[in-house]
Amino acid sequence: MAKKSAIAGEYIVSVLDNGSIEVYRVYDNVIGALREIAKKENFEYDANWNTRQFGSKLIDFLTEKKK
Repeated sequence: MAKKSAIAGEYIVSVLDNGSIEVYRVYDNVIGALREIAKKENFEYDANWNTRQFGSKLIDFLTEKKK
């Protein structure tokens, strides 16, 4: 859990309870972000998938890839 955080443009910077720093990028276009991740991870997707389908399948793919 974050002790404190701040937003700078498209980034959220947080200090965690243990003092670690995390940075997250916030995307206005979620499907565009999913496409960017899919390309980076060599995940083939169907352009007809909606955001929920795409996100769910990408999460499954990334989870399986880590095993």
